[in-house]
Amino acid sequence: MLTYRARSGIRSVKAGEKILRSLPQPKVVTMRSHMLAVAFAFVSMSAMGQMREAIEVPAGALAPADVDFLQTVDTSNIDQLTFGKRIMGRKRTGVRSLAENVVSSHAKADDAVRLLAAAKHVQLDHRMSARAKGEADEIIRKDVNADRMYVENVVRDGNDLIALYQRTRDQSADPDIRKFAEQMLPALESNTRQADDLLKRMGE
Repeated sequence: MLTYRARSGIRSVKAGEKILRSLPQPKVVTMRSHMLAVAFAFVSMSAMGQMREAIEVPAGALAPADVDFLQTVDTSNIDQLTFGKRIMGRKRTGVRSLAENVVSSHAKADDAVRLLAAAKHVQLDHRMSARAKGEADEIIRKDVNADRMYVENVVRDGNDLIALYQRTRDQSADPDIRKFAEQMLPALESNTRQADDLLKRMGE
């Protein structure tokens, strides 16, 4: 599956497929000076759906690294939602709990990123990566071990995403983006640990 890094690094995402679920459009309330009140569905173990204000920045003013982060995370959310939903759609799977946790985490992260992008004037592709699309197609084949493939991908991608979120939490100059990265990390770490445990039980 795709290695999730900033576009200036390894990130390579092209056309893919639409997300398999319908998401509400982000709602932006009246702007006052340079503040934009938005509802952030930040993901954390203790603060789901936290409400706060995000500082609006002029178009083109956000640091390139933060633009890359939002766009990379946007793609990763679509990838992980698609993979998880395809596993959940299988009649027989031993990793449904993992898929449900991944879908829940990335659905909330997706809402938050879309709202952040609106406040920061960042355009999102909101598409799967080409590589992930190919692998998602593999999962629905009957002649593959879909459970193992999915768990391996969650471990690989989870580790990449954790590194990306940690770097953003520590280095971003934008307080809203730092906060989002900090609040998403516990869910990413929990999902990756769960997948790693499943992989060990499957026999690496």
